[in-house]
Amino acid sequence: MDEFTNSDVAGNALRSRRGDRSTLTSKGGSARRRRDDGKINRDSANTRHRTLWLVLAVACLAAFVDVVVASRSGLWRDEISSLAKATGHNLEQPIHVADPKQGDFVEPEHPVLADEFRRYLKHDHPFAGPSRVIRAVLLSEAHPPLYFLLLYAWTMALGTSDIVLRLFSIICSLACMPFVVSIARRLGGSRAAFSSCALFAFSPWTIYFATEGRMYSLLLLCVLAVMWASLVLHDDGVSLSVSAVWVLSSVAGFLTQHIFVFPWLAIVAWLLRSRGKFARLNLAVCLFLTLALILPWYLRLPFSVGSFRATPTAAWLTLRPPGFDRTVAFRDTLLRFFSGSSQQLWPIDLRNIINHDRALVLFGVVAAVAAWQLRLQAFRGGRLLLWLVFGAACLGPLAFDLVTHTYTMVHPRYSVAALPSAYLLAGLAFAALERRIALIGLTLIILTWVPDISSMYRAPLPWRPLREIAQAVSVNASSSDVILVHETRADVLGIARYATGLAPLASSLEPLQTRPMPDSLNGLIAGRTRVIFVWNVLEPAPEEKWLRANGVVSRDLRMGWYRIVDFRPINSKTF
Repeated sequence: MDEFTNSDVAGNALRSRRGDRSTLTSKGGSARRRRDDGKINRDSANTRHRTLWLVLAVACLAAFVDVVVASRSGLWRDEISSLAKATGHNLEQPIHVADPKQGDFVEPEHPVLADEFRRYLKHDHPFAGPSRVIRAVLLSEAHPPLYFLLLYAWTMALGTSDIVLRLFSIICSLACMPFVVSIARRLGGSRAAFSSCALFAFSPWTIYFATEGRMYSLLLLCVLAVMWASLVLHDDGVSLSVSAVWVLSSVAGFLTQHIFVFPWLAIVAWLLRSRGKFARLNLAVCLFLTLALILPWYLRLPFSVGSFRATPTAAWLTLRPPGFDRTVAFRDTLLRFFSGSSQQLWPIDLRNIINHDRALVLFGVVAAVAAWQLRLQAFRGGRLLLWLVFGAACLGPLAFDLVTHTYTMVHPRYSVAALPSAYLLAGLAFAALERRIALIGLTLIILTWVPDISSMYRAPLPWRPLREIAQAVSVNASSSDVILVHETRADVLGIARYATGLAPLASSLEPLQTRPMPDSLNGLIAGRTRVIFVWNVLEPAPEEKWLRANGVVSRDLRMGWYRIVDFRPINSKTF
């Protein structure tokens, strides 16, 4: 009995010791797992911190590049129009409805000093109310009023200089960066975030629209904000603050540019199709609020469109570019953001466009490798949202052209909403590569874009150099001369903005439309010792023939689309 008892005690002791060892082993394993998990978390946190610092460096460098490029050139026609509307002045209304008390442009009956034209690009004193801005947009602008209202407040606070106008677009472009980083990290991790951010920041297309005094940077910000809010709502469920971002960004997009409807419909389609945490009832509420908030403006849209059809821009969109082919134009729409070719910014003759094969080849290799590794995963979840937005933004102008018989798809600004999705998809593709290879490929692509960025710095608007034209016509100009401009009102104001001489200016386009030649021309040049005539060579100018028949050419310059010819009287001191 005692032996049995002793053996039991010994067995119990042995089992106890084994249990202790097992417990120690289990505790040791748990401790190791905790240490490993902690190390992984620390490595992940360090990776996030490094990525954030790299992204911050990219944003700072992008801001520097944008400011340098923006300060290089003068404003062009559309930017002049932006500034005029933001200060409460309308340039393109018909003569019979012009109201000087409402800030409408009124053509002077005789040559006046440049200051008389410049006042349309400055705020009145006291300041005009925002209702003047809305009226100017309704009478002559194809776009909704939000950008001009924001620019109205911006210029009231900071002034109406060239760099102030463009700084607003630069700030909108930089504000896109956090959304690009957040979307890319949510879909592809930190490596995708850095690649997407770098491509977005240094793309020649981003830099161009970031340094233009128009609404397209604000449009990109709205598109990215709605995409980000949609992903968060889909993954995390209903949040009052994120839902408010979704609604307000949607409203802002619709009130910034009409082409916002294409990516927005793609986003809504993705939310309806996907089975995330964002219930369809909640989506219906957001849709209702969005439509209710934009309805007051869009009820006025027929009137705005009717006024826009009378403007030069509307006629310009109906002109068929030489060498136009719809299939080729659609192909270029899909590829232009990856090629980075700045030559496509102003495709006047499509037969002369040079494709950037190097950047396209590099993107093609990266896409092929990523497609092999991701396969169908590239089209699932949030990645499908990027594909839908990219496709809708590219197909939208094509559908619009087929219905309205226009050629908007030739002009990149009307498909610019595809730009963020293009670089987000590219960033996800880079994240599928080995780190070193991805970094080399990213560097090579950006290097292929450097010549285009450099060309925007050296000659940002080679076809519309209004500041250089103003400098040329101001050389040796005296008060007895007259600068005669046969162009749109915005171009006349642009030349007047930079003119420095004493010679008065006159626009010959408006009088010739209302009074016969040469009586209207005689009234502008009578008693002048020299006529400095400026016109767009793409359009006929009947004044040129009369001046050549009744004057002597003393200077003949060609600058972009414009020609500058000095005429002097033949047998007298004055005309």
